[in-house]
Amino acid sequence: MKRIVSAVLAVLILTTLLVSCGGGAHTEEEIRAVLDELLPKSFELNEIYFGEGLHMSSDREKVEEFYSIFDSDVEAINYHPVDVSCGYTTETDIREATLEVFTADYAEYLFGRAFSGISATFNEGEEQEYTSTAVYAMYIEQDGILTVRINLADEAIPLGRTYNLDAMELTENKENFVVAKIPTEMDGRALDVQLRLVLTPDGWRLDSPTY
Repeated sequence: MKRIVSAVLAVLILTTLLVSCGGGAHTEEEIRAVLDELLPKSFELNEIYFGEGLHMSSDREKVEEFYSIFDSDVEAINYHPVDVSCGYTTETDIREATLEVFTADYAEYLFGRAFSGISATFNEGEEQEYTSTAVYAMYIEQDGILTVRINLADEAIPLGRTYNLDAMELTENKENFVVAKIPTEMDGRALDVQLRLVLTPDGWRLDSPTY
């Protein structure tokens, strides 16, 4: 009798350990619903960060207000006010929308690219060390006016990837994160993409690009 009780206890303990390890913590249906919500939002953000960017304003009054700030030739100014109808009027608007979709870690990369630009240090540690800006900021908020770099469309990458969520498969399934393998298509080319999603205090967030 004691052996039977011990065996039952061992099974219960093993089951508890397996559950606590987070194996199979989330269903495909749950993650599919999450991606149904996050993917469309990520596509809009892809346009902001990797596509042609936010549309430039054609509001003459707003444009003249912006250019009047500078005491220089208009042709020397490389930024133009954003069209307010796009729904983003400040840098904060873009940041908040990004953090509703992506993790803070991935968002930091996007923020640096968009608002600070990308620089590289040469001859590091030497007397002739210098820093050169390789890519200028995509957006600058100047005196309360959100502006977009006018040549942003020249750097746009191809977008428009489609995801077949019905064929999604979870390759990693833990309590606080999952990795989903999803068949996709872009420009007629099929490719399996792996997306990492992290469960944060504010809900699920993407931790990888979707373009």
